[in-house]
Amino acid sequence: MEKLTRFSLIFSGLLGSSGFASAQTAGDTLDAGIYSQKVVVTASKIPESRGNVTQQIDVLSPEGLQAIPALTGNLAEALQFVPGNSVKVLSRNDANWGAYGGIGPKYSTFMLGGLPIDAFTDVQALRLSAIDRIEIQRGPASVLYPNYLSQDFAGNQSPLTGTVNLILKEVVSEPRTVLAGSFGSFNTLSRGFSTEQNLLSASVIAGGFFESSDYTNYGSPGSWLNMTKDPEYRKEIWYGGLTLPFENKKVTFFANRANHSGDAGREHRKFENQYDLINAGYSVQLNEGLFYQINTGIRYTERKGQEDKADPVTGIRNLDSENGVDQHFILAENTLSWEHFHGYTLSAGADFQLADYQTWSKKPGATRSTGNKAEGYQVGFYAQEEVQADNLVFRGGIRINHTGYLIDRLEGGIPGEKEKSWTPVLWSAGMKVNLSENASVFANAGSSFMAPGLKSVGGTLTAVQLTDSSSNGQVPNKNLKPESGIGIDGGMNLQIMPEVFTSIRGFYTTVTDAIVENSVSQNPSRSQSVNAGTTTARGVEAEIRVMPIQEVTVFSTLTWTETTVENPRNPDQDGSDVPFVPDLTMNGGATVNLEPLNLILTGVVHYSGKIVDSLSKKDRQSYDQGLVVSLSGEWTVFRAEKSRLNLTGSVYNLTDNQFDMPWQFKDTGRALTAGLQLTF
Repeated sequence: MEKLTRFSLIFSGLLGSSGFASAQTAGDTLDAGIYSQKVVVTASKIPESRGNVTQQIDVLSPEGLQAIPALTGNLAEALQFVPGNSVKVLSRNDANWGAYGGIGPKYSTFMLGGLPIDAFTDVQALRLSAIDRIEIQRGPASVLYPNYLSQDFAGNQSPLTGTVNLILKEVVSEPRTVLAGSFGSFNTLSRGFSTEQNLLSASVIAGGFFESSDYTNYGSPGSWLNMTKDPEYRKEIWYGGLTLPFENKKVTFFANRANHSGDAGREHRKFENQYDLINAGYSVQLNEGLFYQINTGIRYTERKGQEDKADPVTGIRNLDSENGVDQHFILAENTLSWEHFHGYTLSAGADFQLADYQTWSKKPGATRSTGNKAEGYQVGFYAQEEVQADNLVFRGGIRINHTGYLIDRLEGGIPGEKEKSWTPVLWSAGMKVNLSENASVFANAGSSFMAPGLKSVGGTLTAVQLTDSSSNGQVPNKNLKPESGIGIDGGMNLQIMPEVFTSIRGFYTTVTDAIVENSVSQNPSRSQSVNAGTTTARGVEAEIRVMPIQEVTVFSTLTWTETTVENPRNPDQDGSDVPFVPDLTMNGGATVNLEPLNLILTGVVHYSGKIVDSLSKKDRQSYDQGLVVSLSGEWTVFRAEKSRLNLTGSVYNLTDNQFDMPWQFKDTGRALTAGLQLTF
């Protein structure tokens, strides 16, 4: 039974699970065996059955995700088998530039316990052993959840097409400790531990992870990366969490630190990054129908790296500059949920963000100079009413958001306009009809608004660097306008029989003055944020999950997307595609439980179609990933009542498909890993 339960968890994490029917249906019977969670919190901030929310919610379990061979260790890779998601982690040392809902990398937010984190970098700073489950909401989420005021990479992030909520472990049902180690391709040595314990009345989790690797060249032929040695790196992650339950109250705390250092394949291309994440929360059941929660957080990021330059006479590359980005956040949100009448739930609250952002550069022997420096703030007030009447679920909500910037430096100088602010009103609505115990249809719509990020406006290159032919970075664009969007989706969930589940979802998203990342130069590698006129994305997502016999499970997903940019003022962009969005994504996989051999095998296939890196029809580059096949296995060598020893192994990219990616990166191809995991 323990082996079958673990097999079920692996399958649930591999496939996720979507809401269907009502709380007491055949779907929930199947849910208890194959799928991971029949209760979710992301849709309304309080626990609800997935069948009683209008949004499409996928739930992934850490046990299942650990069975998926992954190359970079970035948690964003967990989403690539969920419909509607395209993950593009450039390397183990770089950010994720995926696309969500068919419209680019910044239109779906990531959260840790309901508070925003950076979708590009913070996701690689966390470990699955701290996560209870991952809830993925597909479709608009911009009333209950705010934008994230990140100024780095592609700038602000909005939940227009959905949000990803990493739910932390809070309840320790069975105390345990796990020691794990592995060795793999590129001399990658990983080791770590995690523990979950009950101390007096508190549930405590803690863990540490350490990885070092010689790694290998992840630049495409002729790339600006121009590596002359292996790009070695070291990663270290520590975390700890505490949950204190009382009669009708709960106090939670979680802290996580990640240090990531190494080089980009040249002596004077070293980098050193630090990511700190802190969450603290308090919740209380005031009476039978009244629930209050307050959550606070700190996000602290400091990234620095070197640039080199060839001597014009000797050709020797010497240190040219050291550059950095510092970004800090204070977050707070509180929500009052009131269950009133019969089947009515009102959720109302407020949230707050305070952010500071600074870029800097330092030449050898010189003092440090500031490029961009600003503070951002955001205050939001929201309310959502949810109604459940027989087989109908309806919700509607509104948010008033006030966002502002106080700009001290822009491109190293005093800005012409030091203060900017916006106060948009956003809305969201949805409906689900449970046609029977095994079928439901749903529809959702919502709006969004995003101000341009400071990096997008001020860039990362100084006026001097803009004139040379070797500096890599972001080109400024002071003429950027804010963007606003509307997202619509609708679909159907169908339980054909207890062993077969299928769903289909269509989506339509339009963004006015969409800010997209445009590759303007391959070598040196430079990009620029530009307004892309009216951007439209439409598509269809479909999935099927089958358990033909108890020992075998199979899944398949498909996402088709069509994007269009309308910009009559620029004929070269008019009618173009949105950068980084594939036209077709397909997944398939199977898990086999060979219980007599104490062996579980998993195989997955991932296909991603063509993407482009620029709005320019004339100058853009296109990339076609093609097929990536990966295998993994877990063999239980020894098992006792409260302990077991597992031997794990995986092969990522079995066919060694070293496909090219934007900015002259490439997938590093086949990677093998073998390890041991002791649980007691």
